[in-house]
Amino acid sequence: MSWTGSLIDAQKFSSAGVDLYIRLADSDLVTKQDMKKIVTITVIIGTVSILICTYLLWRWIAKHKARKKKEKEILLFNRGEAHKTFPSDNLNQVKVQELPLFNFEKLASATNNFHLSNKLGQGGFGSVYKGKLSDGQEIAVKRLSRTSAQGFEEFMNEAMVISKLQHRNLVRLLGYCVEGEERMLIYEYMPNKSLDAFLFG
Repeated sequence: MSWTGSLIDAQKFSSAGVDLYIRLADSDLVTKQDMKKIVTITVIIGTVSILICTYLLWRWIAKHKARKKKEKEILLFNRGEAHKTFPSDNLNQVKVQELPLFNFEKLASATNNFHLSNKLGQGGFGSVYKGKLSDGQEIAVKRLSRTSAQGFEEFMNEAMVISKLQHRNLVRLLGYCVEGEERMLIYEYMPNKSLDAFLFG
């Protein structure tokens, strides 16, 4: 049977009876209260999403600015204009000696793209590679690992202290390299290996 008119005088039987199926448009089933709930939930989810995206964008911009600032500081360091205070040393307010800035491609070429055969050793902060510059000078390149615990300050401290302390019994710092995520220190190559190899075999 197909009922096409208005539904009048419908009854509910306590037992038995016949199932009655009514076909309605989907829009007729959504009440105003349901619409309010849907709009409210949509607005809340949208607001929270915008806030999260804004926070993440702010964090990224702040991190990017901090990295740019550090790169600017290390460029000043190359010109001998960076200063650092060492509270426990006699190096208060020392001025860093001017160090040459090496090109990453030049160092990659000198170490055969940091090949394992040129690897001299590895420590907690990164690996050291043997290299040979185009003029024939042998160098040792300390490449700071991206997952290293040594941060920018430690990198600066090492470069500053070693550049100031020049002694015939100490390895000499020839320069450094800062490009993108790369942090490298370039030392003179010591052909007779480390002192501990003679002390402890």
